[in-house]
Amino acid sequence: MRKYKILILFSILLFLSHCVKKKADSGIPDNVLSLLLVNSLFNSSNGPCTTTDSIQPIPIGAWSPNGDIFQYSSIYPVTLNKTRPMVQVVLENLDSIPGGLFPLWYLDRNNPSTGFLNKDVATYIGFNTHTSMLPYAKDTSYATSPAVSILNTVDTSQPLGVDFNFEDPAGAKVTFVNSCRKLDSDESNFQTSTALSSMSGLNQFWNSEKKLNVNLIFVNGAAYPIQTEQGIEVALNRWKENYAKSSVRIKLNVSVMSAQLNGYDMIVDLGTETGFPGSLGGLFQTTSFVGKPNALNVFIVREEIQYGGVLGVSGGIPGPATLLGTKQSGIVVFVDAHRLYSNPGELLTYDEQVLLGETLSHEAGHFLGLWHVTEAYGDSGSIADRDPLRDTPTCSISNDINFNGILDLNECLGGSGTNSGGRNMMFWSGAVGFTQGEITAEQGWILRLNPLVY
Repeated sequence: MRKYKILILFSILLFLSHCVKKKADSGIPDNVLSLLLVNSLFNSSNGPCTTTDSIQPIPIGAWSPNGDIFQYSSIYPVTLNKTRPMVQVVLENLDSIPGGLFPLWYLDRNNPSTGFLNKDVATYIGFNTHTSMLPYAKDTSYATSPAVSILNTVDTSQPLGVDFNFEDPAGAKVTFVNSCRKLDSDESNFQTSTALSSMSGLNQFWNSEKKLNVNLIFVNGAAYPIQTEQGIEVALNRWKENYAKSSVRIKLNVSVMSAQLNGYDMIVDLGTETGFPGSLGGLFQTTSFVGKPNALNVFIVREEIQYGGVLGVSGGIPGPATLLGTKQSGIVVFVDAHRLYSNPGELLTYDEQVLLGETLSHEAGHFLGLWHVTEAYGDSGSIADRDPLRDTPTCSISNDINFNGILDLNECLGGSGTNSGGRNMMFWSGAVGFTQGEITAEQGWILRLNPLVY
């Protein structure tokens, strides 16, 4: 989620800290995946190469990691190698059976004591919906607690695993989404290093250009006066320019549609926990009939009125690639939040469209797996304070020169690796007239690995 002018608000529902899970040894052999339902397989020459497998997790025990009782499943096998370089898991509860839910990953699925929290779970536990992925970074020790090392660039997978934890597992569903695009040699051999300056990681050049399909969905007639690609051409060009940079090299293939979605002229609830009209979760569920499974579905909505000033929101970090109809199946941008000079109902000015383009780049980055380089409250050394990437600059809370408890954009424009990041695409806030198109090599590596990218 990205904000303009005012403090970003976080949906951190339940903290899970210092969690060590102890239980009886359990596991599922590798061949179980051949029994799972394969919902989709796309041809990598014409679109994303993905496999999607759905299961209903069966609880085998219970534990209390944070004072609440969670039932946990068996450990399911996970395969990561150069031909299956990324995996996502999507956890869903029924609206009628709400509750916390999260995955717990294992370095060795045959050893329950090797469990670890991925970046997303170390930050918050989901409620009704949750997405997670491996890897979140090239050096995964920066993305997990406790730190573990996971490779996805070799021929044979480590014996990785994951189990699923629900406060109420009745009717729960888990979906695995795997990328099956084989890594290019430069992607397999990619190395990264700690950011020492604001310019670290910006000079990578990938040998091949990848593609990402984008499905723009203008919501109702009030969203924008000209509901075509030409109507927001400046914004789209800015997004395309950002992703065309040598550190990313992803070409966007854009299609446009208008949709009459009753109850979604404005969003009154930015949560993805429920699917009622006017909620973000409800909007993303409409992808079941307006979305495209092989594209990033982008909703263009007039405004949100829950907080004010929110520029855009992603359904998840990552969002569920190729899955339609979930409460996290897309990103949304709010047109009126980008206005500084124009009036509601008018075309955005050039500068306002540039900001819209930065928001599209940013929220798509979240959906494809990128976190904020630094959160609004600054980097104090916690895994929750910043992204898990080594080559992105961060901004320490010591740079809060006006002592308002928030790292403003102008406080993170220094030259070192610890006082910058304001010009990065994934900085937490933006401003009209200020471009934020810097994308590091490791950010580009994560974007290129996403199952939607081909």
